[in-house]
Amino acid sequence: MDKDDLKIQPEKNEGEKPEEPENALVAGATTDTADSMTEKALADKTDKKELKEKIFRISAMALLIISFVYFTAYGFLSNPFLESGTASEIGLKYPTAFKFWGFTTSLALTVNLIYTYTRKPLGNGKAQLAGYVCMALGVLCLMTCVHIPSTRVPGLQMYAHWSTALLFAVFFAAAIVLHLLFPAKPNKKYKITLICFCGLLLAIIIALIAAGKNGFIESLPMWAAYIIIFLDNFTPVLDMKEENRK
Repeated sequence: MDKDDLKIQPEKNEGEKPEEPENALVAGATTDTADSMTEKALADKTDKKELKEKIFRISAMALLIISFVYFTAYGFLSNPFLESGTASEIGLKYPTAFKFWGFTTSLALTVNLIYTYTRKPLGNGKAQLAGYVCMALGVLCLMTCVHIPSTRVPGLQMYAHWSTALLFAVFFAAAIVLHLLFPAKPNKKYKITLICFCGLLLAIIIALIAAGKNGFIESLPMWAAYIIIFLDNFTPVLDMKEENRK
């Protein structure tokens, strides 16, 4: 019998796990560290995204409120119930204030509608693109309008001023209507708001034809637009609960 046969072999317990190699332990620790770093990076990315959204929201709200206040105050620089109380007529007396009115109005509406379109994308991609195009054209028309003084003398200047003023209203109204008309999910409140908004615009057109233009009638669609945008962006008034979408 060999001497090797006489050596006592250590007994192995069936339930005992084999010792893990050192490199396996290192690999496991490295994996845990990588996972922890990934989770931290994702958390940081989420925090940054939430911070950007919060800044966007606060900025949009501040611009909307400031623009609404300035728009209203500007309209009372003259008697709003007379023809001389329209924004264009006031602009003849206060040209700098008129240009600032155009700047704040276009900035506030554009930023807030972009916020609306970003937070609540439309259900139709083409309609969403059309909405952005309408915003851009609305800004272009308004900024052109405020740099062409109004006049009561028929001619190129008068037609250019009033056509750009009208197109500004049409393009921004279209951006709002598209948002209400093509929501990503069915929304009865949007339909009701759309009907009321379109009804108001029709009533204003009839009033302008019947009574002539004045500052108060001219301001109504803008006030309505400010209210709709504020309710949609910063309150749950126009939101639909899931159980009520049927």
